[in-house]
Amino acid sequence: MIVKSYKLSDVKNLKSSFFLFYGENEGQKDEAITEYFLKDFKGEVVKYDESQIIENKNNFFDTCYNESLFENSKVIIVLRVTSKSYEIVKELISKKIYNKKVIFNSKTLDKKSKIRQLFEKENDLVCIPFYLEENYSLHKIASQFFRNNKISISNENINLIIENCSGDRRNLKNEMNKILNYFLDKNKINKDEIVKLINLYERENFFELIDNCLAQNHKRVIKIINNNTYDKNDSMIIIRSFVTRIKRLILLKKNFLETQDLDKAIDGFRPPIFWKDKDIVKKQVDIWSSKDVCKLLDEV
Repeated sequence: MIVKSYKLSDVKNLKSSFFLFYGENEGQKDEAITEYFLKDFKGEVVKYDESQIIENKNNFFDTCYNESLFENSKVIIVLRVTSKSYEIVKELISKKIYNKKVIFNSKTLDKKSKIRQLFEKENDLVCIPFYLEENYSLHKIASQFFRNNKISISNENINLIIENCSGDRRNLKNEMNKILNYFLDKNKINKDEIVKLINLYERENFFELIDNCLAQNHKRVIKIINNNTYDKNDSMIIIRSFVTRIKRLILLKKNFLETQDLDKAIDGFRPPIFWKDKDIVKKQVDIWSSKDVCKLLDEV
């Protein structure tokens, strides 16, 4: 069965022993496991990597199946699950287990994935997708965090932090904790301090590249590429940042179709778009049709 991430509280009442968490939002997965599986849990937590269960599936099965009168309950978490472990997963769930919950944690799985199809179709299995979050949701989390810790920070500076997180709640929490630890004895933070802390000069360069690419400013894109050297880590950041920008563009297109007023659609967007970015954003909205930008998102 499928449980949407916004209905995670339903997990508490499910009798299932097997769960599939898939998607890129590792932070929300962490929160779900902590809140609905580990909070007030007195038993044993066991973690495996997929490579470990492939190398020695009998050891993994022993952990899942063995029963003892003196044994506490267990939560078993399998990380980095892929299609390679499909047969092992299928064999495992063919038998009943007691006093145990098994969570298979995977990155993005397409609709043809055998593991995803297995968990979606069977009523006694639970499949939960964890997609990257919109900036609006992350903004609410960040605002609440800084209010609770009595740190004065502008919306513009919160947006700087969010742009650095690629839609992942875990990345956001890491950045917020970094700021909290650094400014333990202060109650106010400015833009220059944030930029220095989260290494945003490089990221701003990435977003300049992406924004000009979406605006089809070919000469500017070529100049940015020629003036920089990107390694593998940079490439991953660029791709994830590209996804963030495309999702923003999709929402802007939707708002524009509803309002028929581009300025109103941009001014009403949350989190707010900086004034210096409005011209290039207008160009992006003009260039891309809703159909083409959704196709682009799938391709990226």
